[in-house]
Amino acid sequence: MLYGLETWTMRKADESKIEAAEMWFFRRLLILRVSWKDRRTNGNVLAEMGTGRTLLSLVKERRLKYIGHAERNTKTDLMKTIFEGKTEAKRGRGRPSLSYVDQVSKATGLKLQSISQKSQDRVIWRGIAKSSCAAENINPDDAAR
Repeated sequence: MLYGLETWTMRKADESKIEAAEMWFFRRLLILRVSWKDRRTNGNVLAEMGTGRTLLSLVKERRLKYIGHAERNTKTDLMKTIFEGKTEAKRGRGRPSLSYVDQVSKATGLKLQSISQKSQDRVIWRGIAKSSCAAENINPDDAAR
């Protein structure tokens, strides 16, 4: 049985967990050794490190690159089936979650047919993946979310 697309989508809660984990990694680095008792802001820690938050944009970029890989792969149609949303699953109660196609369309600004066409050329698709993730890179001053 194929699972619903909820396993492929990233919710806001997942994004905030990735960002929290990234900040925890920065705080635990041997360079800073910031204790949780020190009450320092995330912006302060990022400024001292001289970096910004990059983990979430890296995850999104790699997901987009994988979509291009799966679309070009002719041996299996599983990813195409999941990507096009042709899976059989009973929808649960509540608000419908954002589908995988909707997330990719939102990240790239392209429609499904255009995504399928452009992902056939590796160089073009990697440029789209890199530029769409670089455009939404998180500002270090936006730490108090």
